[in-house]
Amino acid sequence: MEDRYTSWERLLQELSPEQRERVRAFAEYLLAGPPPKNEAVTDGPGPDAKVTLREVTSETFHEVCRLSDTLTPPKKFMVALNAVSIAEAHFEPKAWYRAIYADETPVGFLMLYDDPEKANYFLWRLMIAEPHHGKGFGRRAIELLVDYVRPRPGAAALETSCGQGAGSPEGFYLALGFVRNGKMHGNEVGLTLEL
Repeated sequence: MEDRYTSWERLLQELSPEQRERVRAFAEYLLAGPPPKNEAVTDGPGPDAKVTLREVTSETFHEVCRLSDTLTPPKKFMVALNAVSIAEAHFEPKAWYRAIYADETPVGFLMLYDDPEKANYFLWRLMIAEPHHGKGFGRRAIELLVDYVRPRPGAAALETSCGQGAGSPEGFYLALGFVRNGKMHGNEVGLTLEL
């Protein structure tokens, strides 16, 4: 038993501080047991709501950022916080990002690496607030993104990547027609949707 504990301890010491924090948060989640049912899920837009992509403004910034707070482990470990994504976008001239709305309610966020000079279109981030999972908003947001990308110069494919394991969105992407492309982006598997 001592050897098993020592090997776990050694493994944790080899992780970066950010990785150790994610392991700690996930362990706390597991020890806490299943989360209570969210009764508020019935509130807000239903699956028939009109989905749109809108610019993030100074008026909507905080509300869009707070959507990240709705994700619980393990899903929250699969996507960066919206605030981090928006900050990254301000330092990447090829970033194109939008809030995802269902009717007049912000329900998610997406960000595209948009490089028409190299015909490189990469879905960098996609998140849907957890109370709105399963309503079709993510699928419709991808359809709108495809409508945006398809007429771009040289656009033949939309690529993305996703983490593996518990909470992975890979099944979501595969159901939309993405296929594994053999690329790895760090520890994430690459996916391609032919346009």
